[in-house]
Amino acid sequence: MILPLGLSAPAAAGDRIPGPAPACVAMYESWRYTDAANNCADTVDVMVVYQDGATSLCSTLPPGASSTVGEGYLGRHGHPDHLAVCEPS
Repeated sequence: MILPLGLSAPAAAGDRIPGPAPACVAMYESWRYTDAANNCADTVDVMVVYQDGATSLCSTLPPGASSTVGEGYLGRHGHPDHLAVCEPS
């Protein structure tokens, strides 16, 4: 399945489900974008997990950094559910 905007398909049964991002990483949602801010002392790698189970690409955020990490709630996957840790590729 090919998805636009660097999104992946929902996880299949038996796939490893990523753990939640640390509490020191904040997520901000708008109609167009999902942004994350790293308030942690260490660099974190995060992805957006949407309500339908789809995920965004993995984004690396150094301490104190903020960045757009996914699409907003008008995207094809609806509202972001949470941020999860990931491995950059």
